[in-house]
Amino acid sequence: MLAGDFNDWRREATHVLKQELGLHEAFETLHGAPARSFPARMPLLQLDRIYLRNARGRAPRVMARKPWSHLSDHLPLCVEVLL
Repeated sequence: MLAGDFNDWRREATHVLKQELGLHEAFETLHGAPARSFPARMPLLQLDRIYLRNARGRAPRVMARKPWSHLSDHLPLCVEVLL
């Protein structure tokens, strides 16, 4: 698992990580696109990602309610990982 703020404005990281490391992005796999997580008050950009390899993601969600929405300028992402 690899997760965090990738500051991937052009959405290029997913392709590189898939080709080079065999990772898949949890939200994109299950919803067709990475999650919108920035800025926290009105999330428009898809800068944060959760990548998995040799595992499946289930029930990915953006933690958009208090207290999570007020702890950072990014909303936290969450996914259940099945090995």
